[in-house]
Amino acid sequence: MSADQAPFFIVGVDRSGTTVLRLVLDRGGVAIPPESMFLADFASVRRAGVLDDPDRAAAFVARVWEHPRVRAWGLRAKPPQVPLGLTHEQAYRFAVESPFRAYALEHGKDRWADKTPYYLGRLDELDAVWPGARFVVLVRDGRDVALSLLGVPFGPNNVWAAARVWARGIRRGLEAERRFPGRVVTVRYEDFVADPATETARLCEFLDLAFDEDMLAIERTDPAKLDRDKAAWFTGLSEGINAAGAGRWRQDLSPHDQALFVGLAGAELESLGYETGPARRPSALAAALYGAQDALLRAANLVRLRIVGEGGRELGYVLRRKVGRA
Repeated sequence: MSADQAPFFIVGVDRSGTTVLRLVLDRGGVAIPPESMFLADFASVRRAGVLDDPDRAAAFVARVWEHPRVRAWGLRAKPPQVPLGLTHEQAYRFAVESPFRAYALEHGKDRWADKTPYYLGRLDELDAVWPGARFVVLVRDGRDVALSLLGVPFGPNNVWAAARVWARGIRRGLEAERRFPGRVVTVRYEDFVADPATETARLCEFLDLAFDEDMLAIERTDPAKLDRDKAAWFTGLSEGINAAGAGRWRQDLSPHDQALFVGLAGAELESLGYETGPARRPSALAAALYGAQDALLRAANLVRLRIVGEGGRELGYVLRRKVGRA
């Protein structure tokens, strides 16, 4: 990866298929580690403008490498020394790029990219660090996204909350297309799993990657490429790319919940070419009850996932993200 070649970022609403896409592209000429998150967590450091001081820059590199997401990558390398004479902006970019570059080298590649759905709401931050960065926005029928989210211990906990989260994410993706012309490509999950070769070739052309049919054989991916704490959420990956998860909402989502989702996110479904159907908007009381249930379960899941499951190693960062202080 040349010094002036900007990375690309795969983003989208959680459970839209970004992990599948990451594994496909990672089998090509780019290394894409598990989700990073630290580019959001350290945004305040970039805004502070103090890394033109060599000691502060060196301390920041060490801090980046101590982030729990970076530590989970299991890098064998040590944090690099910061070159002298860098501006704050150069030092910041050097620091946050360094674990990505180390990950790429340890996997025999000189180009890196990132797959972190959360960054869909932080594209301005990524653009500030890498003005030439490209963005791959993966979208999926929100009703299938809702079904998938209800099976994992993070994110929304009912269809009302899932519809709101999904619709907001879709609007962000559409806004990104307007704000970063020529730098954003939107991929529909359903199109990708129906014809992965065509969609992957299209993506590779956009991202300046060489396409090879072997990229589609994600069932042969080393399991170590997955975050070990989250591997249980992606058991279907061993079966390779398939369309089994597309359109499940027709059978698995009740007519009431289908109508509720359309009532809250029908415009966004239509904007992406998805069918809609009957729509139902909840009363103010029902919306309040849905919101209260979601908030209660989110708190319980925070304890279950971040304290019990992860031993609190990322809890401080998670809480700062939730209050908007990252």
